[in-house]
Amino acid sequence: MITGDYYRSILTDHLHPMLQTLFPGERRVFQDDNAPVHTSRCVQTWLHEHDDEVEHLTWCPQSPDLNIIEPLWGYLENKVRVRFPPPRTLFELETVLHEEWVQIPMNFVQDLYFSIPRRMEAVIQAKGGPTPY
Repeated sequence: MITGDYYRSILTDHLHPMLQTLFPGERRVFQDDNAPVHTSRCVQTWLHEHDDEVEHLTWCPQSPDLNIIEPLWGYLENKVRVRFPPPRTLFELETVLHEEWVQIPMNFVQDLYFSIPRRMEAVIQAKGGPTPY
């Protein structure tokens, strides 16, 4: 189970260095959902302590078109489905997911990130209704 402390360590050890590498010298934007672990006091404190480097966007609760993690989940699902032999245990599934996660092409992640303004415009144009995303 992921706790607020564990999630904060992910932000510190993985997200923050990745954003610095991908967007050196730029103000970065980060968004997560309203899961209790994401809204925990220690995570909110971390976000506040880093708000000069990382802008944390408020989550739109009913806007999957703005959520760039969804295509990543689809990508991972496809990678797991084509594995032979398929994972048979929870441990094997976790191992495969980790192996595939670290292999996600960075240009795919960057393309998703840079699609956010287009996604926002599409949601605005659709007045909050369905979009191609």
